[in-house]
Amino acid sequence: MSPFLILAAAFGAASLGAHALTLDEALAAAGGAPDLVASTAATAAAQSLTKSAGALPDPKLSVWVDDLQTSGPDAYRVGDAKRMVSLMQEVPNGDRRDAERQVAGAQLQTSEAQARYTQLSVRRETTLAWLALHYLDRKLDVLAAQDADNRHSQQAGVAALKGGASADAALAARLERDQLDDSRDDIERDRARARAQLARWIGPALAAQPATGGLPAWLTSARTQADDIAEQPEIRAAATQVSAAQAELALAQATKKPDWGVEVGWGYDAMDQGMAMVKFTFDLPVFAASRQDPKIAAALANVQKSDAERQARMAAYRQQIDELRAERTAIRAQMDRLKTRTLPLIDQQVELALAGMKSGKGSDGVLGARKARLAAQMRAIELESQLAAADTRLYFLTGAH
Repeated sequence: MSPFLILAAAFGAASLGAHALTLDEALAAAGGAPDLVASTAATAAAQSLTKSAGALPDPKLSVWVDDLQTSGPDAYRVGDAKRMVSLMQEVPNGDRRDAERQVAGAQLQTSEAQARYTQLSVRRETTLAWLALHYLDRKLDVLAAQDADNRHSQQAGVAALKGGASADAALAARLERDQLDDSRDDIERDRARARAQLARWIGPALAAQPATGGLPAWLTSARTQADDIAEQPEIRAAATQVSAAQAELALAQATKKPDWGVEVGWGYDAMDQGMAMVKFTFDLPVFAASRQDPKIAAALANVQKSDAERQARMAAYRQQIDELRAERTAIRAQMDRLKTRTLPLIDQQVELALAGMKSGKGSDGVLGARKARLAAQMRAIELESQLAAADTRLYFLTGAH
């Protein structure tokens, strides 16, 4: 291979490895998640079933020999017996066939609603995992700034130690170094977890890329999110399950009406004379109390069960929305207090500690104040992360999507 091609390949690999993953790219990649493939296949299966629902059963062809002798000189001579061929068609009653079509249609609607719910769930979980990586990277940036301060403190402590000062400052700086390493280990652990969550939806190769790009517009906007609970896919799926249960009830009720069938036959008798036959059959649901009625009662109970489950899901949605809004209110109050009161006080504390160190009072106060500032900065990013997660869940719960 020429040196030019080797250089081009190296640059291509470097650019590929340096690529960063935006939220839009992650959401686009999540479109191929196995969960979505499964839900799409389920919808296709339900769509296919609607084409055959309510159709007449296949006709039946019968061929038989009657009055065949089994003894005597003419035993088993088919030509001396009746030979018949017939075609039979069973015809379920119209209510049964209509109910079958209703059941298939309701099952299709349920499958479509569940597919939509799966799609939103995948998008929500992908967004949450990407946001977690975004804010964890910000924490690493804060740690990097603290690393620079720590290196300066270690250098100053070593210089002071050479000048005859006590080893307290140098030991404190090394202790801070260990604490920063512990914090970095915790962040890397959380990043690995977030990447594992993201990899479930977009694959490990894409999940290994660093998160980049701005936050979604709906997350940074201040518009009010409406409570469109009834139109949420999970609630819609529950509502279609009620419709399916009602269709099953109609199907059970239709079994009390008799089905019928017709059979037409042609053949020859023992004298080779042509023959024809027409036969009608009818179901006799005369034991409905022990056959059809229990099935109808079960179907009716299933309707009540499905409706109660729908109401329970709506109540659960309302609970989640109220809890998330209460959580968001508390987080916003804590963020405001941290930014307007806590962080300015810590900055003043750091300035006073630096002034004290310059006046010869030691560096213990500086290290303590810097540790408090790091904790406050990490707390601020953590609150932003929690607020973004709460807003994301509300975004997908309230129909704002």
